[in-house]
Amino acid sequence: MFKILIIDPNKPFQQSLKKLLVKHFPSVDIEVADDRNEGLKKIEAFDPHLILLEIHLAGDSGLKLARKIKSEHPNVTIALLTSYDLPEYHAAAKESGIEHLVPKDAWTGEDMLALVQSIVSKMKIEDASGR
Repeated sequence: MFKILIIDPNKPFQQSLKKLLVKHFPSVDIEVADDRNEGLKKIEAFDPHLILLEIHLAGDSGLKLARKIKSEHPNVTIALLTSYDLPEYHAAAKESGIEHLVPKDAWTGEDMLALVQSIVSKMKIEDASGR
């Protein structure tokens, strides 16, 4: 089963993203975390394939957290959620081991669904759509 962890302090965004993903990928297991510490605990217990990580976390940077995650879990795929679609953020994300940068201001639900489907397909994990 494909597993996704959403680490984002914005509860309404977190819940709407989870709802969207569950609706289109009913076979996916999804957990959420509000901050760095909760995220790290969930990574250890849940062992996700994909982490959707907000760049701004209380007391920490998503970029810094991504580097830590990648050093301990190099096979997990990370998509950084940010309001800043700037070249320097793309470069910093790449340097941190982040595979995807998702601009929150420009993304649509369809974009997120396509990204998740693409990652699932590349990982050759059983069809997350349940179809």
